[in-house]
This record gives sequence, structure tokens and C-alpha cells, in this order.
Amino acid sequence: RPSRAPRFPGPIPRLHCKAMARVSGLAAVLGLVAGASATASNAAPYSIQLHWASAVGPKVGIVLPGLLSCFELPDPSSTSDNLLLHPSLARRGCYSGNTTYQGGESHGLTVYDPPHCGSWPPIKPKVCPSAGLVSIHVTKEDGKDPVVSCSTHAPAFPAGYSVECKGPEPADDGKSAVKFTATVVKSKAAETNGAADDVLVV
Repeated sequence: RPSRAPRFPGPIPRLHCKAMARVSGLAAVLGLVAGASATASNAAPYSIQLHWASAVGPKVGIVLPGLLSCFELPDPSSTSDNLLLHPSLARRGCYSGNTTYQGGESHGLTVYDPPHCGSWPPIKPKVCPSAGLVSIHVTKEDGKDPVVSCSTHAPAFPAGYSVECKGPEPADDGKSAVKFTATVVKSKAAETNGAADDVLVV
């Protein structure tokens, strides 16, 4: 007797088909969202290289963590005089009108003049003079690249030093979008006084 082909139930009810379609559609949407989130998380955050230097004899240091406004904590380099600055571009509370980001970060520059200031003498150590502040400002409109600028501010107690800022220029740390260099120099007033002292009066 010839074998009969097995019987299968009738067509799947339409309700079941619609449910399967909804589940498949939802899975596709969730997959797209997950993919977008993974791509966003893999994207490197925007960062700025801030290098500090000295055009004077004494050594110079930078004050951390600094004054931060809509910036994350900076990352200091262990091998060079560089800071990695991170504007909080993902923080929507930092956007004016929810469309324009504005943030800034400032750091003081300390001059070790004399070399043991801040630690000697032990009872009442001499205060190290400040050369002033360097400030990095970032503005970004949705859909556009960030606009980064630099400014400097004189110290509260002038001690013959000031700060000059150069940039933006291409970064050389392999991480940042742009680079700024803050250089400690002799202040104009100190240079003028020095020139006056060199004049021989007879």
C-alpha cells in the first residue's frame, strides 16, 4: 500500500501572522537602535590638546584640576607637558536653546621662582608666583564642527610673568582635534623695568 504524505494543519491564522510580523518588526527596530548605540559608543570623544611651556629661566607648572564649565576632568600626560581636555558635548544641559553648546576650561600657570618656593622654608614657605590663567572656550552648534578659541588673564598679584596662548594648530598627541600652547613669558611691565634698570645715569 502506497505511503501517504503526512498531513499538516491548515494555514496559520492571520492573527498569528500579524503577531509574528510585529515581533519581527520590533526586533529589527531594536537591532537598529542597538547598532546605532554601539557606533556612538565606539566613536572617540572630542578632545583638545593643551600644551604648556616656558620662555623664562624658572620651571613652570600647571594647576589642576582647574576651573571647569561643561568640561570633564582633564587627563594629564605622564611623559610630556600636555593636558587632554574633554568638552561635555553630549551633555544637553550645556546647550543654549538646546542647539548651541558653550563650555570653557581654565588653568593657572605657576612659576617656580625661586626653585624651592612652596616648600621652603618649612615653617613658612615662600609662595610661588603665578603667571596668570589660560582659558579654552568651545562653542558648537548642532550639525556643525566645534569652534575652539583661547584667551589669557593676568594674575591677581603680578610678579613679572604673564601667559601667551598660541593656536589652534594641528594636534601632535595622536588623540586630539586641535592643539593650543600656553607659554609663560616675562610680562611687558617687567621687561620695561628691566630696560630702565640697564640705563646708565651719570
